Amino acid sequence: MSHIGLDLGSHSIKCIELDLINKNPTLVNFSVLESDKLKLDFNKEDSVNMYVSKIKEFFSETNFKSREVNLSLPDTDVFVSVQVLPKMNPTELRNYISLQANDIFPENISNLTYDFKILGEKEGQKLEVLVVGAKRDKVEKYINMVKRCDLTPKLIEARSISLSRVVAPLDNPNPVMVLDFGYNSSTLQISYKQTPRFIKSIAIGSNSFNRALVQNLNLSLIQADEFKKSYGMDPHVAEGRVYTYLKPLVDSYILDIKRSIVYFNEKNKGMDISEIYLSGGLANMPGLREYLEKNLNYKVEVFDIFSRIRVSSELKKYESELFHISPLLTTAVGTAGIDML
Repeated sequence: MSHIGLDLGSHSIKCIELDLINKNPTLVNFSVLESDKLKLDFNKEDSVNMYVSKIKEFFSETNFKSREVNLSLPDTDVFVSVQVLPKMNPTELRNYISLQANDIFPENISNLTYDFKILGEKEGQKLEVLVVGAKRDKVEKYINMVKRCDLTPKLIEARSISLSRVVAPLDNPNPVMVLDFGYNSSTLQISYKQTPRFIKSIAIGSNSFNRALVQNLNLSLIQADEFKKSYGMDPHVAEGRVYTYLKPLVDSYILDIKRSIVYFNEKNKGMDISEIYLSGGLANMPGLREYLEKNLNYKVEVFDIFSRIRVSSELKKYESELFHISPLLTTAVGTAGIDML
């Protein structure tokens, strides 16, 4: 049976198909569409119509076996938090969360659909509970949009949970940090045993890097994107000019990472972060991994999804392309692999 993971970004569509072959999750199909012209804005009907048209075109040009999809929601539309709550049974816990909603959720619970998962017990008759709330209207908009594309949403979950399922397997005794680069913003999260334990949104994305080069080097957006991908954080090319104007943005990431590590360590004694992974559109930018590793004193790696899944023999001919786009597929793989990973 195939499992389809669909990752809808503001300027991208990423989809993968996993099958269980010899009890191993195996990639049997994939497709990625990225474009500055592709923009999802639910406040503009023309934008949604265009996005629907692109998804339909996207699926018509591929050979995915199923029209049932698992869908991940952007973290901007989801609230994910680990709460320490009194020890009680699940029914009592759901009632308690509803009664304490104003202290747990950032907005009125009547606007949310929510669920929870008990992670374990704490000292003093307490429970660690993962609480997830999604904006009800956004969930409905995503469902309606996907249905308009002749697709059936089988499961919907937070992007951070999909990502955690892949980067933080159950057999890893230590938490890991992921810096997931989006188009307009990025997400820093610390995950442990397939569960996000800390999430922070950062208002810097890959387009921020493009705009810094446009403003300082008098480039078009297309040229800026090419310079970013070709030169990035390598101070020895292009007379170091690209490096000079991208460095303040990367240093801002580093400051957020350091602060997040301190906060996490204070709240989670004895849970030491083992490594930092890079995912998303900027993960392969030249020099970025090395610069972060040097300035953070942590092992930093571009996350390789193929450390978690196999590639079917039919896709072996695409190995070079798959290696390059691997950081873009991480969330889609996690979303598809809910019953496998």
